[in-house]
Amino acid sequence: MTNSTMTKYDFTDVISFYNDELVKAGEVYISEGNQGGKVRGINGKLYETIAMMICMLVNKNLVIKHNDYIKIASRSGKYFIKKQVDLHCYLRGELVLIIECKTYLDNSMLDRAISNFQLIRKHRKITTDKVLPCAIFTGQKCINDETFMWQKEEEPFDEFVVNSTPNRNSKLPLHETLDPLDINKLQQFADYVYNIVGNS
Repeated sequence: MTNSTMTKYDFTDVISFYNDELVKAGEVYISEGNQGGKVRGINGKLYETIAMMICMLVNKNLVIKHNDYIKIASRSGKYFIKKQVDLHCYLRGELVLIIECKTYLDNSMLDRAISNFQLIRKHRKITTDKVLPCAIFTGQKCINDETFMWQKEEEPFDEFVVNSTPNRNSKLPLHETLDPLDINKLQQFADYVYNIVGNS
């Protein structure tokens, strides 16, 4: 379990939420045997909520949207698809940061995130010449370094692996190990958000 320590930001609520959700996931697994993927559902929302809580610690003026589908035109302009990642962060009406959140990150998940980053960035270029910051916020990684760096070179993004045990072992799920969050990584993520949005 994660214990609170003194940092630039007070992560007490983040840590309490994380610890409580892991305990809840463990109880669900014991009582229901993960029927219907309930543990996966709890863990799936866990890192989204943590990332959102940290963003709001940094700047309470952010508007963070989920299921914020962006309509993107084909090259001809005749056809449209809708794309989004987990968290779209707006400041004074402008999209300033997008974040994909995962309990653990594997190659297929990264592929999908990269594709969405590319499309959303391309769409955003229509309205501004700034490069939209894109981040992956994940508990653990399950991807080799070569593949990870290849993807990062293809479409730059920032990544934050926030558990104390950064590499996933499928035989040691988080609800069993209660692996703590890495406070330094939470701080790095908060600093990253601050460098983009400030606190006003």
